Parts: sequence; C-alpha cells; structure tokens
Amino acid sequence: MEKQNKTAPLDITAFDAVAESEEGYDLELKHADGSTGTGVIVTIIGKHSDVVVAAQRVRLNKLVRDEQMAKRRGKDVEIDVEKLADQARDDAILRVTGWKNVKQEFSKELLKAALVRNPHWIDQIVSASDDAGNFIKSS
Repeated sequence: MEKQNKTAPLDITAFDAVAESEEGYDLELKHADGSTGTGVIVTIIGKHSDVVVAAQRVRLNKLVRDEQMAKRRGKDVEIDVEKLADQARDDAILRVTGWKNVKQEFSKELLKAALVRNPHWIDQIVSASDDAGNFIKSS
C-alpha cells in the first residue's frame, strides 16, 4: 500500500500573477555588449499587469480592424517597419515606472529619448517584463 502525502490543501485564490506583475521588478540595464551593467536601474511592471494587457488589447483590436478594412478593399495590410519600431519602443516605455541611479528625475519623455539612443535596452526591458519569474513573490 502506498503512503499518501498529507499536505494542507492550497488556497487557489492566493495565486495572483496580475497583482504580482503590478508590483514591479528592478532591472539593471546592460551596455550594448549585453553583459556589462550600466548602473541604471529601471523598475518595470510585468506583462500580466493591467496596463500592459490593456495596451496589447488595443493594439490587437486595431490590427484586426485594419485587416478587415484591407480585406474589404481587396488589399493586404501594409506593414510599416518604422511604426513597428516605434511600437516596440512604446511598449518598453509603457512597462517602465521609474528608475534609480539616474541624475534626472524619471519621465516617460526622457526615457523615450534614452531608448532612441540605446535601442538595445528595449529588448532588455520587454524580455524582463515578459519573464513571469521576475514577479513571483518569495515566500
């Protein structure tokens, strides 16, 4: 006869990836080499946060509408590479809520200017935001 493991039942309502995504995660941005830290720490929210999910829904709804309109006209949806790059940058900006070790006070406009000059940070921010493990509370 197998011995049964007696553990307390789990409270399913205790799991809340959305709330954890809202709390933020401190990420040190790396230089273009991808391994050397800059000392700049940005606080980011996760991909499951309400703000990020809402922005993605808006973007997807627009994409569906554009595709439907193009179909009605018998055309393909036009892909604008510049708009895609701007969209990726805006997606990163949306996920940053503040910074540390920076002389200037945080602002989305200043962050945008920094990301234009350092586009490698965009992938770092989005990748860290998409990693749900960064937002799990330690027990």
